[in-house]
Amino acid sequence: MSAAVETRPGRLTIADRLVVALPLASIYLWLSIVYCVEAWKRVTPWLFTDELEYTQLSRAIAATGHAARRGEPHSFRSLYVVVTAPFWLIDDVAAAFAAIKYFDVLLMTSVLFPTYFLARLVVGRAPALFAAAGAAAIPSLAYSSWIAEETLAYPYSALCLFLIAKAFLERSRGWIAGALVATAIAPVVRGELVVIPSVLVLSVLFMWWSSEPTRARRARWSHGDWLGWFAIVAGAIIVFSGFMSHFSDQWLMDTAYNWTKARVFVYGDYAAGALAVGLGVIPLVLGLASLVPSRGEPWTPALRVFRVVATSAVIGFGVYTGMKSGYLSQVFESRIEERNLIYICPVLFVGTAYVLERRRANLVAVLAAAVYTVYVVLTTPLHVVDNVYSDALGLSIFQQANRYYLLTTRDAEVILVVAAVLAVAVAAGLGRLPVRAGIGLAVAVATVVLAWNVTGEISAAAGNVTNSRDVAPALGEPFTWVDDGTHLKPTLYLAQSVADQNPEWLLEFWNRSITTVSSLDGSIKGPGPAGAPNITAHGQLYWTSTPSDPGKLFDYAVEDWPCIDFAGTHVATHRYRGGAAQLSRWRLVQLTKPNRLRAMCAGIYGDGWSGADDSTYYRFVGDRPGWLKIRMTRQSTGSPVDVQLRTVTEERKEPALGSIDRHVHTTIPADRTVTEWVRTPPAPFAVHTVIERKFSPGNGDVRQLGALIAYHWYARKPTR
Repeated sequence: MSAAVETRPGRLTIADRLVVALPLASIYLWLSIVYCVEAWKRVTPWLFTDELEYTQLSRAIAATGHAARRGEPHSFRSLYVVVTAPFWLIDDVAAAFAAIKYFDVLLMTSVLFPTYFLARLVVGRAPALFAAAGAAAIPSLAYSSWIAEETLAYPYSALCLFLIAKAFLERSRGWIAGALVATAIAPVVRGELVVIPSVLVLSVLFMWWSSEPTRARRARWSHGDWLGWFAIVAGAIIVFSGFMSHFSDQWLMDTAYNWTKARVFVYGDYAAGALAVGLGVIPLVLGLASLVPSRGEPWTPALRVFRVVATSAVIGFGVYTGMKSGYLSQVFESRIEERNLIYICPVLFVGTAYVLERRRANLVAVLAAAVYTVYVVLTTPLHVVDNVYSDALGLSIFQQANRYYLLTTRDAEVILVVAAVLAVAVAAGLGRLPVRAGIGLAVAVATVVLAWNVTGEISAAAGNVTNSRDVAPALGEPFTWVDDGTHLKPTLYLAQSVADQNPEWLLEFWNRSITTVSSLDGSIKGPGPAGAPNITAHGQLYWTSTPSDPGKLFDYAVEDWPCIDFAGTHVATHRYRGGAAQLSRWRLVQLTKPNRLRAMCAGIYGDGWSGADDSTYYRFVGDRPGWLKIRMTRQSTGSPVDVQLRTVTEERKEPALGSIDRHVHTTIPADRTVTEWVRTPPAPFAVHTVIERKFSPGNGDVRQLGALIAYHWYARKPTR
């Protein structure tokens, strides 16, 4: 690598510009091709809590101009959903999904360009190409085929860092205005990029602190002056923390209630450990060390600006990641939130490029960075047995190595420690080798780093594609069977006792006509509202306080058959795989208006077992008598059964059990199936089946179970 640093090149001809642009454009093209192939192989989203929510918001914007989730107004959260909204104007869901994937690939890979221009402030063209390629090849580039905020936020963050650095360096109105506008927009691009304004403020403070007048003034400070300065800084931090605690519950919980547990540091270090794994250790060690001046280093304004901006970014995103992951560990679950720290990768690669080009570094800083890196990689859970860890794609390289080569956690830790030792050895040896040997070593290190990152990205994409192909059969072809039958008319999805929501999430993503999702027992969750409708004793659905004004009316419904049975015309049936891969049925029904149920059942788990409160079958259509078939199975031991035929009443705006008309007593033998036929009246009725001897299956299943039970009503009793 050349040791020359070109901060202000002369006027370039068109030919010169093409020569400069072609390598960068070539890297962008080839990386985009690789990522587009990965996107093509990803057949469906699978991280539904994120991807389905962004899809809902984008579709609502495309359809109405306003963000909404499942029909309810909501903030648009991120500029990403606005940018991708036009793609949902495409009629075909598969075509729209493909267009978004390829657009996201081109968008996220564009981090290459601001990283290159940031690097060119301090290094030559070849090292800048290395830095740009590294930033665009990290394992988290596998997010480029996801419907995720990172696809826009990652390159936009790099652009902001470049504009801030350029504004400090040029000090012209145009660059300053560009930096200010980009910084102001950053929190709208993604909430986490509220860090960017903090980076700008910190950069201003650091520029002032490192300026010649301030340095000259500090040279005259006494010990008392330094003590007073530290007191002022500590007081400012306390005041700022108090202000943030007043407006942010997250900040309050992290700094006041759980400070002694060091959650911010523990989970922040986990994120740093995952980042170190994904980058191959060396960029984290050399990138952090590059922020500290080395002895005899030529000083330039561009180098000062880069260090100021890079240090501010590392502090800003590091604090944010620690705060967020610490908060999530208290209110959600313990997660390795590497995806919140990837925004420092461009400056780490630029710093690494600087060290490799100059072939010198502050060895004390290198050693300190290496010790910290070894600490975080040895304390971070590596999850090598997982397929892919959605919040920390940096771990993917060892996950795939475990999958194909049986690499263990211990093996991975040894490799990472060796990499940290090599980083120290490289930093120490670069300046001591002859020029040609030093350049050769720098090129070799850069090649290894890029190879590691590309391998990690491909590993993350492989896990992503595997998850996608594994989850797709839960829905089954054709994915758009609801839209095919409804022609995009408003459709309700209603279920009962959902053990695995993946099929519903898939159904909701691939079928835009589904506007409301609900369950009778609260087993359907978000993203978006999933509240159950009110139901009268005659089965009418209403979403307001009174049945006379039902609120929402739907043309169609997807019913989770057989426990949900809508009044209307049957249009289509679709089989899907629910919890434990069991084959279940959905039915598409063209509804009567007002919308109402013919029948429903309650108290049955998704695997078919009745629970501690037993099971009930309600039938609201009662114009003729009929027969109810009850099929019951027990394992190991038998049990007496009391089948109660009851009337239907209404409590708290939902059907409830009324008086008992008669009892039917039977027994389920051990390891046998029994079928009971109950004659039903020409009026709404309920059948409550009480299994007297409950049991707990054990092996981690603490439920109290009755029997495997299924209900089916017939107008005439079958002869067979």
